[in-house]
Amino acid sequence: MNSALKLEMEERFAPSRPYRLGTRRRRAPRREPYQAVGASRPRGARATSLDTEKLLVTSVQNRLDESLTEKDLYYQQEVLRHRLNQTLHKIWQAHAAAGNFDQSARWEKAWFQVHNCQMEWVGYRAGCCGDRSKPIAVPIGCNHRLCPMCAWHRSQKARVRIKTLFDRLTHPVMITLTIPNQRSIRKHDYTLFRQRVRRFIAQHKAWIKGGVYSLETTYNRAERSWHVHCHILADVAASLPTKENKIALAGQRVCLFTAIKLRLEFDWMRLWAQGWGKKARRGASAMSQAGDQFDFSIWVARGRENRLREWRDGGYKPIRGLSDPELEARTRWNAENRRVIDLRPVLDREGAAREVLKYITKCADFCDLPEAVEVFCDAVRGARLIQTFGSWYGVQLDTVFDPEHMDDWGEMKCACGLNHWQRMGVFYRSDVEMDPTGRWFLKRSLTHTCRGTVPRPTVRWLGEPPEEIEDTEWQTR
Repeated sequence: MNSALKLEMEERFAPSRPYRLGTRRRRAPRREPYQAVGASRPRGARATSLDTEKLLVTSVQNRLDESLTEKDLYYQQEVLRHRLNQTLHKIWQAHAAAGNFDQSARWEKAWFQVHNCQMEWVGYRAGCCGDRSKPIAVPIGCNHRLCPMCAWHRSQKARVRIKTLFDRLTHPVMITLTIPNQRSIRKHDYTLFRQRVRRFIAQHKAWIKGGVYSLETTYNRAERSWHVHCHILADVAASLPTKENKIALAGQRVCLFTAIKLRLEFDWMRLWAQGWGKKARRGASAMSQAGDQFDFSIWVARGRENRLREWRDGGYKPIRGLSDPELEARTRWNAENRRVIDLRPVLDREGAAREVLKYITKCADFCDLPEAVEVFCDAVRGARLIQTFGSWYGVQLDTVFDPEHMDDWGEMKCACGLNHWQRMGVFYRSDVEMDPTGRWFLKRSLTHTCRGTVPRPTVRWLGEPPEEIEDTEWQTR
């Protein structure tokens, strides 16, 4: 053997064998790199399914939202309240530095109001069953328009009331009315919007029997614009038609549902645009009714001529072959003569109540922007954002809650069920605790005979004693 020939030993591995004979080993899917908590995925990436057979379609975020307890939701609102409090402090200091003492005092009061929200609690004990029932606690809120903690409680209470009133609705539908975004908002904008919503409901009084509507405001951070729109939970005279029902409209066969939606959009648009006249009254002559229908047909025809999207490849996509001047002209016409309206039947009572009451908890979108918070608070100051009408008229939904009235805090039941609650006193935040169901109770170290841990000043009468009270009686007082 030639000594110059060098041999190198190489370790060889046995080939991998399948788990079962006759099958090929599947290549493991490529795993995504580790991401830190809170890191966002790229737009093109899609979260993988939780099972290989696509039977579970719930995303991870939805699963986490469903697993949140009442205590977790409370702490989320607490974080938003702290963020809003910092914003109010910035507005207060900015007005103080500029020398606007009146505005500075106003925003200082708002900051102090939100800062002390739910710092004290009113304790109640059940006088009917004594020590068998644990004393409950009711928070003393601030009732500020943007306070997340008070808004959350108002929305929960109003949601329960709306769901209990669903028995009055025979054919419930959800109608959404929108207008284009605007650079600024003021109180007059909400007054004008409410007036036109009432006129819209009055125009369709024969079809809309009753319900509730709310005004919602969102803020676009990128464009710095405000979007005011309205959600109407209404009871209509008949159920919405199916796709099989078709009629002739402006020379084409369309679904009856589409015709109804276009008619609602046309009537809503005419309340804002002046170029299409006014809707004919219910008792108008036949000529006026025919002219109103003619205007509606002309508007539908022009809308088809100026459409920006077409049905292609299983969805609505931009029309091909439009020049820039034509695209600009069509966009301008739609901005002036179209309004986005959504009409759909209500299949979920919980979802419908949540949709109507979203206006209460919308401060999380811009509570960290001082310029947005100041403008919004000035605009909605004293404005009513929710209103019932028709068969629901007179039902109070958006009310200010008082911890002294137990009826405002849901079903607080004692052990015997008689619910004879007696006020104990005022307690600090450290003296209460929350159970898994979201109810607040006094800690076990506090007995039923406790009269509160927050000292209250003694109120004395500084005037002269009345004549009918004897001196001995006055001294005892």
